[in-house]
Amino acid sequence: MIRMSERKQYQTFAVKKDGTKLPIEAESIIIKVGEEEIEISLIPPHSVFNGKLTLATGSAIQGREDERNSGTQLVIEPGASNVIHITPKRL
Repeated sequence: MIRMSERKQYQTFAVKKDGTKLPIEAESIIIKVGEEEIEISLIPPHSVFNGKLTLATGSAIQGREDERNSGTQLVIEPGASNVIHITPKRL
């Protein structure tokens, strides 16, 4: 059994145009798409999610700041064989 204290931060890198990887030290990354934001947690929220990425948007992000009343959903569409497209849409 994995304990909460055993959750480990995922290794994260920014990749430059030339392919050089630069390490990033952060608990999460927020990508802004228009007015919407998608947050990718770099530390699993719970030990059962070790090895998985957790995406959050809308009230899950803004709720911490008590700013949003309406929700946002993630629209996930397939792309190439190893690609998915994720778009935040306000409800």
